[in-house]
Amino acid sequence: MQNKNIVVIGGANLEYIITSDQEIVHGSKNSVNIEELYGGSGVNYTLRLLHVGERVYPILFAGEDHAGHQIQEAVASALTADDAKIHNFINKKDFFIKDVQTPRSTIIVEGTHRTILTYDQNTKNIFRSFVARRVKEVENIGAIIIGHIHNDKPTLSNNAEDLSTLFAIKYFKDKNALIYANFGAAQIDHGFSFWRDYLSFIDILQLNIYEIKQFFQTDESLPSLESIINTIQNLNISAIITLDKFGALGILKEHQDTIFMARPVDLGEKFIDSTGAGDAFCAGMVATLNGNKNITPNKFKEAMQVARSWAVYACKSFGGANQCPSAETIEMFHQKVIQNNEVLLYKGERIKDIAALIEITMELHEL
Repeated sequence: MQNKNIVVIGGANLEYIITSDQEIVHGSKNSVNIEELYGGSGVNYTLRLLHVGERVYPILFAGEDHAGHQIQEAVASALTADDAKIHNFINKKDFFIKDVQTPRSTIIVEGTHRTILTYDQNTKNIFRSFVARRVKEVENIGAIIIGHIHNDKPTLSNNAEDLSTLFAIKYFKDKNALIYANFGAAQIDHGFSFWRDYLSFIDILQLNIYEIKQFFQTDESLPSLESIINTIQNLNISAIITLDKFGALGILKEHQDTIFMARPVDLGEKFIDSTGAGDAFCAGMVATLNGNKNITPNKFKEAMQVARSWAVYACKSFGGANQCPSAETIEMFHQKVIQNNEVLLYKGERIKDIAALIEITMELHEL
């Protein structure tokens, strides 16, 4: 049976990866390596999914400039499914947004530390109308991934109805598609109270531990992981909290007495860069759950196991979507990773213990 189509809505960047084996000394001349790659949440999901043969319709924030054409070419070359409709969707001029400059970003990698510098000259809220036009070209939709949409930042619009994110959530809810939201800074900056009434429309919300603390912050202090878990349980929504090198935590709607814990996988010297690992995790989840809104605990567990393998594999190269594996390659890697390393389930008081242990471990790691 052929998988249903996946729609990806998110950012597209031209990325300059600056790497140094040692700490960069500010105010001095430093010898570094510089590599030009493609990135942005939308590009990262799209390239990873296309390389494993998924049918993807990307709706990206890319302008008709040099960077935009490079991204279009990269996406088109990654298409492995023999589908004329998708080929036409990607290759025609409508791939680009008029009067938009494709954002650039510079990622400075110093050992295990990353510093991301973004450059976006776009000052108009014009992505929503572009999304509304392009989604009409897609049929047989199984899932929608909503990534970081820079054009939804509060400085451009604080009216929910003007946001591309909310338009996509409502549109695909009516299509009965699996809605997977991996919010970025622009969406998180609106705050929990802004999004509260719409979270029940989302099938799975994914944020990393730092983002979710900001998202649920209600006063000057950041909430604890335990209180965040309690809030998610009270909202009765499904969520994934990625924990950087420490794995990921999952909460499944209607099974709120249980948390799913994907333990970390140590790559050792094979670890290169964690940029885009969260996006790879998201893509792995959607590839496993595509078209399935009635998620059972066993299926959720399976999806988290696959997603962890995708995320770990992404850490073996620089950039968000560099060296994307084929279906065969990632399956072989997954079978190797999953041996004696399954997703664990915790209930009751053990949830508090695990939440506290994660907090302490991550605090010590930052020291």
